[in-house]
Amino acid sequence: MPLPIPHPDVIARALPDGSVLFHSSTEVYFGLNETGTLIWNALAEGAGSEEALTAAVLTRWPDASAGDVSCHVRELLADLSAEGLVVDPEAGVLRR
Repeated sequence: MPLPIPHPDVIARALPDGSVLFHSSTEVYFGLNETGTLIWNALAEGAGSEEALTAAVLTRWPDASAGDVSCHVRELLADLSAEGLVVDPEAGVLRR
């Protein structure tokens, strides 16, 4: 299954230590730390797999545990999906 992509109605704004996402249709705000922001940006740029997201995080923070990072990537993807901030690129529907 392909990774989700940012919902077209979501606006991302950078902050000094992360970013904030705003879904203009549902008025949901969602804060991201630096790691979450890196993952969000990789999704927006078309990252091909969870492994690619994990690798991007490990490139930035090489001392992190690959297992922990992989778990956090999956958790963030689930959270973004639950909030309707990402869509399935194949189905074009919210991944909830």
